[in-house]
Amino acid sequence: MALAARQAIEPFAERVRLGNARTPDDLYRFGYRVSETGTVVAAIEIPAGLLEEAISSNLTSSCRLTPDGDLISESSFDYGNASAAMSTSPMPLDQLIRATLAPQNLHMEEATVANLRTMLQRLEESTSAVRETLARYVQDEESNYGGSPVE
Repeated sequence: MALAARQAIEPFAERVRLGNARTPDDLYRFGYRVSETGTVVAAIEIPAGLLEEAISSNLTSSCRLTPDGDLISESSFDYGNASAAMSTSPMPLDQLIRATLAPQNLHMEEATVANLRTMLQRLEESTSAVRETLARYVQDEESNYGGSPVE
């Protein structure tokens, strides 16, 4: 098929459902198509089960807390020569705690008073650790800058 020089080609990925419900023979189709018409120029189809198994067995996820209290969730995928990584937008730790303590979430998690006491104890220990580190930083800055802390 000859394409006009001005036709834009775009990559695509789509799930192809071969039946009404999810079936073992569903596919993922990856390829290139003409932007304006949607005409597929080139494509490859991979069985959904095979691709999902490869991704799930090679997917790692983690969370990290930034020094200013933002929580960032990260995921990465490595398979042979292919790799991909993504992270979520930072979420302030206090926002996460408020969401966790929302009545509907506490109900869904079947939270108990003991659970909440444990959370409070851990948060208080975390707060103490931050205060101790902050005090050390302030002390170091005062000794390095002649008594006037740098903010």
